[in-house]
Amino acid sequence: MNTAIQKFLDAHSRYQALDAIRTDCAGSRQRELLHIEILRAYLEVQYRARVIAGLQYADGMDFAEVN
Repeated sequence: MNTAIQKFLDAHSRYQALDAIRTDCAGSRQRELLHIEILRAYLEVQYRARVIAGLQYADGMDFAEVN
């Protein structure tokens, strides 16, 4: 499997795992730190998706052009 796709899948799995535990926070400090980690994971997923779209575009698959 392409490394870009594997990195996307890993980032997405991390995002889903963080999202699954977001309601299990003990206090406001923990909730805030978890929220920051969820946002970081979300941004990484978006970045990895753009990398994949860019790779597809470079390979001549212009249907995956980023807006």
